[in-house]
Amino acid sequence: MRARRLLSLFSLFGIALTGCAGATKTAEVSIDETSASRTLYVAKCAKCHKIYDRAKYSDEDWHKWMAKMSKKSKLTPEQSEMLSRYIDNTFRSSRK
Repeated sequence: MRARRLLSLFSLFGIALTGCAGATKTAEVSIDETSASRTLYVAKCAKCHKIYDRAKYSDEDWHKWMAKMSKKSKLTPEQSEMLSRYIDNTFRSSRK
């Protein structure tokens, strides 16, 4: 009976610690991808205009502009996705 109580106590302790771990990023970006994305951003975006505050656009408007600019910049779908992740992770203000 005592062993069962100890096991229950350790289980609860483990659950409590798991809850303290905090949120993790859903889309981890490698250093290589970040470097390639930055190069792409400088070559295709920053040469023409300033950094826009992502938080000032609705998700719908932002995706519309990203699609328009991706086409204008002749990005592949993979480059567009990579660039979107880079912008979200680097420049996007947290939206609350």
